[in-house]
Amino acid sequence: MDQEFLRALLDDVSSGRIAPDDAVEQLKRLPFRQVDDTLVDHHRHLRQGAPEAVYGPGKSPEQCVSIVGELLAHGRGAVLVTRTNEDQRKALEAAHGVAECANGSLLWRAPSPIDHGNVLVVSAGTADVPVVDECLLALKAHG
Repeated sequence: MDQEFLRALLDDVSSGRIAPDDAVEQLKRLPFRQVDDTLVDHHRHLRQGAPEAVYGPGKSPEQCVSIVGELLAHGRGAVLVTRTNEDQRKALEAAHGVAECANGSLLWRAPSPIDHGNVLVVSAGTADVPVVDECLLALKAHG
């Protein structure tokens, strides 16, 4: 959910393309949605200007699938899941299609790159490669 979505929704109601009751149903998802035992934040992009990121450790493959499903179905921006294990990755890609993957982090719906300037990611050695890959994918999720 972002400002563009809210403006489009209000324009649709104003022009009669959708009924006010339909808009209310969409707005009910603001700002949070309970999915199983997880509270999914649909309002983060609107509040913070950055998409929600899902931290994989401690979540079952089924929880990851549910959370990502909610974000993909009712969100508009990038969906990033970090530090997944093999079981989580297999379940996520089986349920939601192949994502861009880098060392255990997965990204769906990467935005088009925006010229914010340059970012330098520096590491101290090969043990840092997974963290560097996660950082690069997170940067990509932010455009």
